[in-house]
Amino acid sequence: MRAPGWPMNRLLVLAYPFPPCSVSGTHRTLAFVKYLARERWHSTVVCARNPVDPERDWSLLSQVPEGTEVVRTIDLSLPALRERLRKRASAESRDAGVSTGVGIESLTGLRYLKRYVAVRLRVPDHYLGWYPHTLLAGWRILRSRRFDAVYSTAPPFTGHMVARRLARAFGVPWVADFRDPWVSNPFGDIPFDRLRAWNARAEAETARAADAIVCVVETMREDFLHRYPERHAEDIVTIPNGFDPEAFEDLWAGSHGIGPPAERNGTLTILHTGHVYGPRRIEPLLAALTEWRRIDPELTESVRVRLVGGSSEYVESLRATIQRYQLHACVAAEPEVSHREALRRQSRASVLMLVGFSGPHAQYQMSGKIFEYLAIGRPILALAPPSCPVGDVLRGAGAHHWIVSPNDEPGLVSALRAIGGEWQSGRLSWLQSSARIDAYDRRAQTRRLAEILDRLIARQPANR
Repeated sequence: MRAPGWPMNRLLVLAYPFPPCSVSGTHRTLAFVKYLARERWHSTVVCARNPVDPERDWSLLSQVPEGTEVVRTIDLSLPALRERLRKRASAESRDAGVSTGVGIESLTGLRYLKRYVAVRLRVPDHYLGWYPHTLLAGWRILRSRRFDAVYSTAPPFTGHMVARRLARAFGVPWVADFRDPWVSNPFGDIPFDRLRAWNARAEAETARAADAIVCVVETMREDFLHRYPERHAEDIVTIPNGFDPEAFEDLWAGSHGIGPPAERNGTLTILHTGHVYGPRRIEPLLAALTEWRRIDPELTESVRVRLVGGSSEYVESLRATIQRYQLHACVAAEPEVSHREALRRQSRASVLMLVGFSGPHAQYQMSGKIFEYLAIGRPILALAPPSCPVGDVLRGAGAHHWIVSPNDEPGLVSALRAIGGEWQSGRLSWLQSSARIDAYDRRAQTRRLAEILDRLIARQPANR
């Protein structure tokens, strides 16, 4: 933390989701804004007034530093159209082995034009309607007073497009934060060559114009350095997602930051918080659970799987899927809860579950919830390729975990049986020390971001 006499710098933050919107990307930006204030960086945040994402957690507003200016701009995208496009893109990306480009060659005339326009409206993402008012708001803010830097976080990548124009127009250093890859994003495909080329150019313009690039996983950083060799290595850095220790204070026992054992009430509770989207699928778990119940019917009578989070529409769809597998007696889908309540439930579960994906671009996946799981200290079951960054983090932290590729049903059944055996014998353990997760403390990560910002403004002419 900077000394009190250190001058305060001003940072313009462009982030589509911000409290009370509670989607996963919100927490990274909120923590940066919160702890940057302690590093003598005062933030003005421009976010969406009407974010399409339905999740809201009003308690998150209490974490926004006092005096932070939050400017909420209108997203002009048609919500109904955007939702239809989002569902179509999600369905296409989840259709294993089937490219979204299949059938494009057979479309002609009006059908081709309609498909082209529909895809164009989601390139680079579904949030192009946020661009006009956000650009105007940013322009007015930067004209009204001096700012020392601009920070944008994506997705949505529309925010980077706004930041690039503002940084260039006002000569302000710009940090572009990538929570997901852009061109290599696994949550959508672009079936038209012209639009793929446009999307690639937009990413390249960002990668070359940003004064610094921040990535959440090292594989993404390596990919940027490989594709943009003209960039200096020190200007592309990795700051992973993490956990905010202040959110865990009354959940942790003692001084080591690790919670007490899970409640022993005769039930083995496997918990997943958040919703499963894009190429991630819950069906592999349900299939493996069905087989486990066939093999160990007596033990699995004590097993309960809880899937907590998502919109009411998502929860109803999930319940229908559970019903198809005839697992409604042991698997429950529940609506979104506050972040605080989600952490409380995690602290009382026997095992915490992460649902990832395999296949193209799996090497970039890194769910933010894995770090909260580590901070809670429960054993973790991860449905993800063992060689992906999720596996690296779990092994590096020394977490008690099982990681199995989602398409390895026998391996998943074996993992579930191992969990059941450890639970039955009372051997399910939890982390004993927080020393190996300190790197994921949001305070330390924010200090790294502050160092990047300080370095950038030190390069600027004194009379800027």
